[in-house]
Amino acid sequence: LFRLKNMEAALPSEQFMRVHRSYIVNLRVIRSYVRGRIFLSDTEYVPIGENYKEAFQNYIDRHFKNL
Repeated sequence: LFRLKNMEAALPSEQFMRVHRSYIVNLRVIRSYVRGRIFLSDTEYVPIGENYKEAFQNYIDRHFKNL
């Protein structure tokens, strides 16, 4: 049985992040972040799970604080 947890452990953490119990996103393809949603294109988005919001916000703060 394949688990997302196993995939998360195998992927490079500097490029991929778990943002929901059902989603891991490639951080390099994020186009925008609005109200708890990560947009991968103009119409495709991934919700951010409550348990992952703080970690994602910390990532945003670390990587985009100078913008």
